[in-house]
Amino acid sequence: MARSTPWWKRLQDPRDVRAAALFATLLLIGDALLSYIIIARVPYTEIDWIAYMQEVSGFVKGERNYEELKGDTGPLVYPAGFVYLFTALQALTGGSIAAAQAIFLGVYLLTQAAVLALYIRSRALPPWTLCLLCLSRRVHSIFLLRLFNDCWAMLLAYAATLLLQSRRWTLAIFVYSAAVSIKMNVLLWAPGVLAVLVRLASPLPVLRGLAAGLLLQALLAGPFLAVAPRAYLGRAFELTRVFQQRWSVNWQFVPADWFVDRRFALVLLALHLRLLWSFARFRWFQAEGGVGPALRRFFSRTTKEEAEASPMSLDFMLYILFTANLAGILSARSLHYQFYSWYFHMLPYLLLRTRLPKSLSIGLLLCIEGVWNIYPPHAATSAVFQFLHWLLAAACWSLPAPLPGPATKVLGRRPVHRRR
Repeated sequence: MARSTPWWKRLQDPRDVRAAALFATLLLIGDALLSYIIIARVPYTEIDWIAYMQEVSGFVKGERNYEELKGDTGPLVYPAGFVYLFTALQALTGGSIAAAQAIFLGVYLLTQAAVLALYIRSRALPPWTLCLLCLSRRVHSIFLLRLFNDCWAMLLAYAATLLLQSRRWTLAIFVYSAAVSIKMNVLLWAPGVLAVLVRLASPLPVLRGLAAGLLLQALLAGPFLAVAPRAYLGRAFELTRVFQQRWSVNWQFVPADWFVDRRFALVLLALHLRLLWSFARFRWFQAEGGVGPALRRFFSRTTKEEAEASPMSLDFMLYILFTANLAGILSARSLHYQFYSWYFHMLPYLLLRTRLPKSLSIGLLLCIEGVWNIYPPHAATSAVFQFLHWLLAAACWSLPAPLPGPATKVLGRRPVHRRR
């Protein structure tokens, strides 16, 4: 686009990467100032930070039995990466809230930078839409006023996605594994990550990545597995844990006895698998003719042939990853307020890349944000939550809207280039 083009028009062109990068830089500066003001003016709310410090204090003192690592909120229920991370934070901050908030401010800004880069590289949305990533009251609160471990897990997940966009398959899988070692919610991305790898990678780098990721998990868990393996596996990867309904944003209207019923969990698991299979068969692998043909092509592909793989736009890569995560959100047994950080940054993309009118998409984004800012949760807000998210899912199912120009950045050959 010509340099004489007015700036407001440049902010409407998804292909103008320079304008997008400049606008993103200004947004980060403005967001940093806003975040500093929030920390200075808004009182911190204690929820889990003290409990985190108590849990890792046992580790510092030499305890390696996971069942003995506890805090005021209960037993430690995160994988081993969490322990090492928050042990380091305890050493750096001395447990000080102010020092921790300064570090989490850096985590927030790095997360914002990673997501902005993902959006810009996809060239799917006009630069002005990037401001929507900086306007969430709840997300600012989660990162700056609550200090949850979810923040670190999502930073690593988005960093791994950038590596995936750059075709760094082995390193991307390794970083995803590091994210999982802090909080297991990143596993919701796994089907989408696998779909991207099947479409573009060859088996060898994927196997290397899986081996590196498993080795990382083993090394982190080693001290705990050596002492009490059953305690570690049971606590760190407790898939059957039942949350308290009073904190559930998404299922307040369900009777209390249903909410804790194992059959309800099985129904949601079946829903999750059904959603993943439908997206994989009819959306993610539509060009390959389905999951089976895509897998056969993947296992027959050599590293040299990887460069000849079917091109995939960076835009469609985000579609696969974000809809995989959305399937997990839709079928989650309980979503607490901090879990909004699991997918907020995906919402502008998911809504604005659908065929819905832009005004309706922004309205839905504001409504979802509004639901997450109503405390405490109750039946009516949970019903609205479900309606909004299933409307979002239906819009995503219709596939992304056509890109506004021919300059779609694609993967499938080295180097990454523009398709003419």
